[in-house]
Amino acid sequence: MPIERRKMYKFPWSKADNPGAWIEVTDECDLFCPGCYRHRLQGHRDLEEVKSDVLLCHRLTNCGRISIAGGEPLIYPHIVEVVDFISRNKLQPVIFTNGHNLNKELAAELKKAGLHQFFFHIDSRQKRPSWEGKSESDLNELRQHYADMVWELGKVQSGINVTLCRETLQEIPSIIEWVQSNIHKVQNVSLIALRGLALTAGKKYMVNGKVIDTSILQCVSVDEHEISITSEEIHEAIEKQFPTSNPAAYLSGTAKTETYKFLIVLYLGSPQKTYGVVGAKSVELDTILFHLSHGRYSAGRENPKVGKKIFFLSILDKEIRKAFGRYLREILRNPIRLFDKIYVQCINIQQPNEMLDGEINLCDGCLNQMIHQGELIPSCKLDEYRLFGGPIVEISD
Repeated sequence: MPIERRKMYKFPWSKADNPGAWIEVTDECDLFCPGCYRHRLQGHRDLEEVKSDVLLCHRLTNCGRISIAGGEPLIYPHIVEVVDFISRNKLQPVIFTNGHNLNKELAAELKKAGLHQFFFHIDSRQKRPSWEGKSESDLNELRQHYADMVWELGKVQSGINVTLCRETLQEIPSIIEWVQSNIHKVQNVSLIALRGLALTAGKKYMVNGKVIDTSILQCVSVDEHEISITSEEIHEAIEKQFPTSNPAAYLSGTAKTETYKFLIVLYLGSPQKTYGVVGAKSVELDTILFHLSHGRYSAGRENPKVGKKIFFLSILDKEIRKAFGRYLREILRNPIRLFDKIYVQCINIQQPNEMLDGEINLCDGCLNQMIHQGELIPSCKLDEYRLFGGPIVEISD
């Protein structure tokens, strides 16, 4: 079914009032991922410089969450100190990692330092030792390993990132099926469309009025079709097998407002059964109430274990009302389900920055802004600033 914008809630985030911000502690990494736009130019950053960026991000964006990325942040020698610094400043530290260097000892240290969440980037195109050539279905075993590790750790949330290419779109249902069975262990899943610059005839790229040499870039492709997957296509792949997966909220594009840069599906259920989704009215109410009580926005639920009280929102939320009906029918068939714990799980479909008709189409309300030379920029544009001094724009011959 076509996505109906009027039935969704547009997040009201802005550059100056945003739930999240982004810092990078190193540009070194121990794996290679197709589509990666980060180059090894600097190595490990100075700890005091990182701390300064954390404070400036907080001041400029009013964020409550700081994402720690790279490169691979777990190879940064001061990663525990960074997490501790963010936590002591009453912000939620979130680590984006490939997980390759994570063990139980380091996980325990990070938890003690105040870590809020791990986001594990795992997909079939990565050059990951012992896992190359595996399908997305096969990789659910590795995802389960990290989900179990964080679950056993306790009081730290877990998320999964998957970069999708055209040939892996058909495997999305197997990922979602695994995700739903781990609704209690995995709080967030990001399905991210592969993006890059198209090296096709008639196109050139410029920064500050000068044509650039695209041969030094990693995120380029001669196949424009491969790097043009839309959020709607990803959602359609989910909906074919899980038809009740109606999105509740979105972020639009800056250049093309009709695009969906973030498309949010919120599953509602237990590890035994998914009953449906949360609708736009509940997301809007939760967003407004959180901002009224905290003076800032939230990028996710503090406690995804919502319990059966969420069904009271059936009064105003049609989607929850449908889920409640399925829940009641399931109890009649199997009364033991009455004792199941109820969770909310976020599926975030992402269509990253792209060139559309020569314009840069960014996320309107980007929650991954970061500091570069004292100014806020989208984190996806960092290397364009580092390599060329500004964002790349497209020109046609």
